Amino acid sequence: MSIPGWAQSAENWLRANLPGSEWLALAGAAVCAIAFVFLFVLFARRAGLALASLGEASRARAAKASKAPGFRLMICPPPGKRKIGNWINASLREHLPVFSFGAPFSVVGLGAMRGGLETKTVKRARQLMRLADADLFVWSAVEGRGETGLELYGLSRGGGLSAAEARLFTIALPASRKTHNDVLARAMVYLLAKQLQPALSDPQAFRAEKIQLLAAELGRVLDGQPAVSQRLRSEIEADFCASGVRVAEDLGDLTALNQVIVMRRQHLEAASAAADTGLIIQARLDLGRALIVRAERQFDQNLVREAILQLSQAVEGLRADAAIVRAQAASDALFKAQSMIESRKRFSLNFGS
Repeated sequence: MSIPGWAQSAENWLRANLPGSEWLALAGAAVCAIAFVFLFVLFARRAGLALASLGEASRARAAKASKAPGFRLMICPPPGKRKIGNWINASLREHLPVFSFGAPFSVVGLGAMRGGLETKTVKRARQLMRLADADLFVWSAVEGRGETGLELYGLSRGGGLSAAEARLFTIALPASRKTHNDVLARAMVYLLAKQLQPALSDPQAFRAEKIQLLAAELGRVLDGQPAVSQRLRSEIEADFCASGVRVAEDLGDLTALNQVIVMRRQHLEAASAAADTGLIIQARLDLGRALIVRAERQFDQNLVREAILQLSQAVEGLRADAAIVRAQAASDALFKAQSMIESRKRFSLNFGS
């Protein structure tokens, strides 16, 4: 019997002996249709991702070919959160000129990148960064609704690094759009600007006039109480204090210095035994230096005594730091080795034949 004839006989037997067998045939057809739709959607999605990837690569090459002067930034919005991506882009365009001291820059928007800090995602970011010859590449994701729900991931070539050497960083911000005001935008842009120009943490790296503008801007950010984590606020405070002391020392402007003194005194008064030792030591160093500069402008013996007390306690705290202890041990060993060589040279000169 031929195969078609056998199939027809089997179908006739099923219909005669199994009631409702026609429903089985319909069910099989439905399963086949669903499988076809699933495969079609899967293929279409993969094709769409491939086209999007090609489009992003083309956009990156176009950014490099534009020869626009200054910094080049590439920004990807969080998946499914286009409005947050627009807020990040708009914030950078508005506030980055302040923290880059007017240096030219361009912002290139790309599609969302999924995967967070997965190896393949970081690898893709480096590829696009290299194609665009970008200085900063940022992608993001919304992982929750708390004060660290919006995670910014990035690669920075600050300091003359190549795309392969670019530093990986993460900045956690609030995800709620109610907190996305102008103050948080300024804080976010400053933290990204620090990744773009790491020297912003060192006030000595710029002219005092530029640091004066930076200190004023950071003071406004802190006064606005941005909805950031305590760790990020402490980072901004430390940079503000260092900038304020530099401005007072070089320009004699005590506006920021007075704010530094008040801020650090409040910090130390509120600190508990369980507080971060490193932050307390930093606060004592900032307060001591600020009090000395203040006393130089208008001598006050009480200010000098307070400065000595704060700096002495900071030094005592630093002596217990493991890194300082290791450095001291290495220094002692080096001095001992040099002394042995000098002793041997003197012995050779005095008693050598």
